[in-house]
Amino acid sequence: MPTLPFDPAAPATLLLDAWKTGDLLNALSEALRPETLEQGYDVQDAFFKAAGGARGGWKLGVGSPAAMRGAGLSRPLVGQLDKARIHASGAHLSLPSPTTLTIECEIAFTLARDLPPQPGREIQPYDIRATCLTFEVVRSRFVDRKTVGWPSFTGDNVGFEALVVGANACAGLDREVLRTLAETAVVHLDGAPKAKGLFGETATDPLNSLAELYAHAAERGETLRAGDIVSSGAMCEPFDIEGAGHTLSVRYFGHELTFSL
Repeated sequence: MPTLPFDPAAPATLLLDAWKTGDLLNALSEALRPETLEQGYDVQDAFFKAAGGARGGWKLGVGSPAAMRGAGLSRPLVGQLDKARIHASGAHLSLPSPTTLTIECEIAFTLARDLPPQPGREIQPYDIRATCLTFEVVRSRFVDRKTVGWPSFTGDNVGFEALVVGANACAGLDREVLRTLAETAVVHLDGAPKAKGLFGETATDPLNSLAELYAHAAERGETLRAGDIVSSGAMCEPFDIEGAGHTLSVRYFGHELTFSL
């Protein structure tokens, strides 16, 4: 009997409903579950389209050499940023339910020009308008995102909930700024030090993440747009928090990036 083609619409609808209500899924049923990353990205596209938002950029996750090796991935996972969920420093975020959140402090780039899909595209300095820090709030629609499989987590838009964007650390692209941010940033939770920069095999290389986004966009036929924010993956050790009533902050180059829940 011929196998029916995979339809991403049904799992996308289920994930979107969970996103709106705050409910958590144990897993997608076998009939709805994407089996490959390509199918997972098809679900993600359908999920994002059904949500009705405008894309404001991209996020990358599971991007350090150690994380990719442990996950059996050849490149970071890519998610899409909803403009309505991109916030300036100082924002107060309200969530639909008091579920566990993962907090990641990340280096991000703002693109300076449109980049049509092009296999083998290399990063050029004039691709980047500015570099800054962000907090990504990860809230998966699954009870345990690590057990449902990477295709399902990819369909879940790689757990994206919100992004809080800080002031520019520099115009354009400056490798010394990238190094200094990773070496000096300390994330504070409710006024107490909580996480420092990652190094070695556990650290995400922000430029490698950007290059892998270029490759992903070329394969998916996506144009990266001027003004898109690309949050490159955890710069500091990620950590989980429960519920509301918290304040997160990090200082860098005379700026403070902060938000509350």
